Amino acid sequence: MTERSSVQNPMLKYAQEIGWQFISPSEAKDLRGGDTGLYFSDVLGSQLQRLNPQVVNADRASEILRKLNLLRPNIEGNRDALSWLRGEQSVFVPDENRELNVRLIDFDNPENNIFQVTDEWVHRGIAFRNRADVIFLTNGIPIAIAETKAAEKRDGLADGMTQIRRYHQETPEMLIAPQVFEVTELIKFFYGVTWSTTRKNVFNWKE
Repeated sequence: MTERSSVQNPMLKYAQEIGWQFISPSEAKDLRGGDTGLYFSDVLGSQLQRLNPQVVNADRASEILRKLNLLRPNIEGNRDALSWLRGEQSVFVPDENRELNVRLIDFDNPENNIFQVTDEWVHRGIAFRNRADVIFLTNGIPIAIAETKAAEKRDGLADGMTQIRRYHQETPEMLIAPQVFEVTELIKFFYGVTWSTTRKNVFNWKE
């Protein structure tokens, strides 16, 4: 059995069963605006306005997207992305004459969010091109990246960790927004925060 049939496809199937909408790689590329895109911009722009009535209009949504696209491809940029995801960042609202915080995710009412999953996520950086196996997105924002390995492959989990570390070196832009990574061969499932891949900070999901 191949990695795709034995691990990647079951992961995608399970994600869909619990409410994640599958987006094909070609559609995902279009939603990103090409293989250098970081977000599903139209999805995020629409959700920004929906989750922040009287605060975010089309122009402010565009400005927020511009700021998100300018986040640095390093741990500091990932920290700033987390701040946006937590609703700690703000925009100036002229009618209120003040800065108001913006929600990118509705944590109180999950049904107000859009949950999507895609695979074969190709990202082209300045010098390198990499492909992640599975990406999970909330409201058009990549929040988790997964590497899948065939169960019979020797040292498959170690290979998956090597790939995550390679992304840091070659295409760090791909890891600006995702807050967690997973490496799995379906039976064992290891995870950690995106910008900390030392062994002591990688954990085995036991359930």
